[in-house]
Amino acid sequence: MIRAGIVFSSLAVIPALFGWYQNWLGLTRPQEINLAIALLVSFLWVTELFPLYVTGFLVLFLELVWLLPAWGPGAPKTITFLSCYFSETILLFLGGFVISSAITSYGLDSAIARFVIQKTKGSAFLLVLSLGFATAFLSCFMNNTATAAMMLGLVSSMMKSLEENNPLRKSLLFIVPFSANLGGIGTPVGTLPNVIGIGYLQERGLEIGFLNWMGFAFPVFILSVLALAILLYIVYLKKDKSGKSVSSIQVMNTNSSIAQRDRSIALGIITVTILGWITSDWHGVSNGTVALFPVIVFFGFRLLDLKEFRNLSWDVLILMGGGIALGKAFEETGLAKHFVGLFLLGDSGQLGLFLFFSILSLGLSCFLSNTSVANLILPITMGLPQHLILPAAIGATIGASLAMPLPVSTPPNALAFSYGGIRSLEMLKVGGIISIIAWTFFVTVGGLILHLLGIVDFSRF
Repeated sequence: MIRAGIVFSSLAVIPALFGWYQNWLGLTRPQEINLAIALLVSFLWVTELFPLYVTGFLVLFLELVWLLPAWGPGAPKTITFLSCYFSETILLFLGGFVISSAITSYGLDSAIARFVIQKTKGSAFLLVLSLGFATAFLSCFMNNTATAAMMLGLVSSMMKSLEENNPLRKSLLFIVPFSANLGGIGTPVGTLPNVIGIGYLQERGLEIGFLNWMGFAFPVFILSVLALAILLYIVYLKKDKSGKSVSSIQVMNTNSSIAQRDRSIALGIITVTILGWITSDWHGVSNGTVALFPVIVFFGFRLLDLKEFRNLSWDVLILMGGGIALGKAFEETGLAKHFVGLFLLGDSGQLGLFLFFSILSLGLSCFLSNTSVANLILPITMGLPQHLILPAAIGATIGASLAMPLPVSTPPNALAFSYGGIRSLEMLKVGGIISIIAWTFFVTVGGLILHLLGIVDFSRF
């Protein structure tokens, strides 16, 4: 892998050193350096030859020591790229991380899941459906992988008592990771592609309010989770006539050392933050600024300690900063516009680009990290004419989170697959079907809501 990395890095960088990209593609000097950086870091993000956060730093390093010095007159200031690593978008996700940490630390996640599981013991279908909705809801505010790990842990004792080919066991191993993937689209802080997409849009002066995002995304993931539960019932649960598997369910107890008062306070802070995000269009305070509230309150009043602060996913924030900085370079050098013109994308309508980029993103995310796909595709959408950017970027962003046919498609998939009892072909069948169904809901129901909200105009294909 290291040898292949050296070869590919050479193939990406050497043409830029000798000006070959200028001759081949008609690029300016800053554009060809930008292209070389993009090819190099995209390869590193896909292969994870370096840790992802290190590649995030590498983007900034190459932009400062190679791109800017070669730019000449009119070069942007260094703060243009430095600010990408602590932008409004980064603050928004930082607040999401703190909420996720509080949910886990105060046992709110297990309390919700345990309540749901205990109330649906009589029906395998209702159990799977409720578990799916609980997982998806938590995934709206928690890391998808952490949510899947937590929910699988809650039912692991039950799965141990079931045979590997038991229909209920298979259903649980599919409903948890797939619902975690689907729930991530529900809010701007639900998953990395969402935050990356919002970051790019903000750089172009385009914003979607927290409430508007939930307005089109919530119906999509709710319908998708419902369809997933029905699909699992048809494929697996319908075969289990006895229902004995359901009666064996056991879940871990919520941490009793946490006082109910403390749990209520944490829930109150989280609720205020979410309400602040939802109503940001009304009170005028940006989502990034609202995100500082849980950071200050939880750590300022020692509701979370220094250990929790250090355990926040700072590496993910650096990764996001690198993606935003790369997109900023695409915008500043005009490379995105160049590729848009090269492929004649600017002549398409909003609906056509919405469909095209959602399909492209979905297809690539079947085999690549959805974060990598977002970093690869979103910069190109920023080169479109201003009125076409929003539908293309939304399509690319959501499409990246809807692909789940393979164990390698998402970390939650890989986690569920590691429990054993499901084959790759089974995941391909169920995951492929639900990916298509979820994409269909997104482009029909989600697209219609986006149109009705006035966010996009699909009147011309």
